[in-house]
Parts: sequence; structure tokens; C-alpha cells
Amino acid sequence: MKAVRFYDAHCHYSYLKKNYEGFVIAGVSMDYASSVETLSLKSENVLTGVGIHPWKVHEEKLEKIEELIGKADFIGEVGLDYRFAKANKELQLSYFTFFVRKAAENDMLINVHALDAWRDAFNVLINGGVKRAIFHWYSGPEDLLKDIEGAGFYITVNPSVTFQQKHRRLIEKAPVEILLTESDGGYEYRGKLLEPTDIINTIPFVAQLKDIDVEELSKIIQNNFRNAFNLKI
Repeated sequence: MKAVRFYDAHCHYSYLKKNYEGFVIAGVSMDYASSVETLSLKSENVLTGVGIHPWKVHEEKLEKIEELIGKADFIGEVGLDYRFAKANKELQLSYFTFFVRKAAENDMLINVHALDAWRDAFNVLINGGVKRAIFHWYSGPEDLLKDIEGAGFYITVNPSVTFQQKHRRLIEKAPVEILLTESDGGYEYRGKLLEPTDIINTIPFVAQLKDIDVEELSKIIQNNFRNAFNLKI
């Protein structure tokens, strides 16, 4: 693997398709079409995830995605969204439970979206026997952080931590042992297209929040990423 300085645990890489030197990127997918495309972009520094986002479950069939799971490095982006998703909770839960079962059966990491559904998503993961999970762009309850840590799961720090007060407060409270960096690259947020390079400025900001040396935090994030994705390198 080429020299790596930064780790992006949640990126819609199929929307970007650019070379990001010095990054390892976990490419997540939204639906069947983006899952197929993400798989085609696998490389030494790009890990591939397949799944159906909760915003898409009412439009997608599980059978088609199931055929792709064995080709992927992890499952995601999947989960629950009680704020924006058009599908009802029951349909979302049925799809998410399916992916959780597949992750447990195949000992795969699952990359989770859980807006306004953090505790429900956590309970599904625990009941499903998942060993490795990421809650991306965590903005859930503060008291759930202890349970996430106890389960051996992770949360991601998004570049929005520099201005999004709730996300910042939670990152301040979270132990560094559960932190990963993410860009959510390919997603446009408040008029800005997010990219992996946004992580470069995120790490010093978080290091200051946590009162820790930048290099030390970088090493912790590297170790967390390798453990989360079960990388041997």
C-alpha cells in the first residue's frame, strides 16, 4: 500500500472517482447501481462497501444487493433514518436487519446511517450479533457513547465538527479509542462538496478539542481504522 497519512471511513467515492494520494478510503454505496460502481473502483487504497441507504429502501430490492455482498470489503451505507427517509420504520428495519444478519454471518464491518434512530440501530446491531460497526457522522445521545465503546463499535468525525455544535460536543465527550475520520465525500453539505481532503484540517481541530498531540491522534485513528476494517497491513 502506498504511503498513507489519512483515513476516510465513509466516502461516496463513486461520486468522486478522483485519486487522493495519501488516503485510504472506504467507499460506501447508496443503492444497487452505486454498489456495482463502487465495486469496480476497488484498489490498493480504496475499500468497497455495498448496501441500500434508508433513503432508498422503498425503491430497491434486497435480492439484487445480496448477490454483491460476497464481493465487497464491508456493508454500507445502510441503516435507519427517522427524519428524512420516505419509507416507513417497518420497511427500514426489515432492510437494516437483513444487512445486519449478513454482516454477522460473514464477519463483515457494517457502516451505519442512523439519523434520529441511533439507539434503535444500536439495538439491532447488538441483537444481530455484529462485531464491527461504524456509526457515521455521529450526532446521537451522549449516553449511547458508552454502549458504543463497550460493544467495540466506532463513530466517525465529519469535517462539520468545525462548525456543527452538537457534533462537536459529542466528539468532545467520545473516547479517542472509538474515533474514526470521515469526509462523507461526494455529498454536498451547506453548499460545499465534501471530499477526503477535508479530513486534513479536521484532525488538528479534533486534536485541539481532545487536548492531544496531532501525531498521536493520527496514529490512534490509523489503528482504529485498521481494527474496524480488519486490515492486516
